[in-house]
Parts: sequence; C-alpha cells; structure tokens
Amino acid sequence: MFFKKMDNGSLPQKVDYNLDAHLITGKQTKKKKIIEWAVTILGWVIILGFLGYIAYGNIALHNGWEVRSFLFLNEDTIHQVNKYYYILFIILLISILVFIVWKNYNKKKYGSYHRREFRPAVGTDEIAEKFGLTKEQVVEMQTQRVTILEKNIIPKDMGIGNK
Repeated sequence: MFFKKMDNGSLPQKVDYNLDAHLITGKQTKKKKIIEWAVTILGWVIILGFLGYIAYGNIALHNGWEVRSFLFLNEDTIHQVNKYYYILFIILLISILVFIVWKNYNKKKYGSYHRREFRPAVGTDEIAEKFGLTKEQVVEMQTQRVTILEKNIIPKDMGIGNK
C-alpha cells in the first residue's frame, strides 16, 4: 500500500497505485510482434538443438554408436566442443587456485593489522537530537510496527525531507 499525506493535516490516506501506468509498454505492430516471437523461438530451437546434439553425440561416442551428421554438426564438432569444455575446465581450476593463493597471501600479509573500524552504534539520544524528538518518542517508534507522524520530522538539510 502506498500512502500520501493530505494537506489538511488528516491521517495518511490510501492511494490507488496503477502499476500498468508506470510500465513501459511498447506499441508494436502485430507484424513486428510476430517477427519478434518467430526469431525468439527460432533462436531457442537452435540453442536447444545444438545442446541436444552435443549431448547425443557424447552419449553416442561413449557407447561406440555412430554419430550422424546434422546440418553443420558432425563428430568433429563434438570433439571440438569437448576440447573447449576441457580447456574451460582447466581455466576454471587455475582461476580457483589463483584466488585461493591470493586469499591466503592477503590474509598472511594483511590479516594481522585488524584495520577494520566501524562507527559506534547510534543511540536513541542522537536520533532524538537529530530529528527533534523526545527520547520516549524514539523508543516508541522503534518498538511500534506502524508509526503515524503528525508532521514531517526529516530535517531539510538531509535532502529528502523537502517534499
């Protein structure tokens, strides 16, 4: 639910939010939509056909069956793709090894410095002072699930309280 504050000082009122009005809707002709769908379906058929042929070829080669050619796909294509997968697997292992070595190097060289520093936790006194509230109001706001404000408490210098 979205709420907006009424100018007359009343409680926030529910606002109907039409999501369709804010989505980008393309005004394509029917011809363009049909071409878009046809190209998308053709692309998926080619991708899934290639993956299916590679899977079939690997199973056929493993079991000693004959691998039939299909368009530009043949047994050499399967061997080539398997070679690429092998090379990519080796690159993946080398990358993992480099990251592990780099992590251990950084931990050994810089881990003893303990340079991470965090700001101290903000207390209710600071929050009350910044927003011009009492400490009791801040504690109440932190414990309540829903808080209805009578006026905007965000200071103008924070940038978002101007509206």
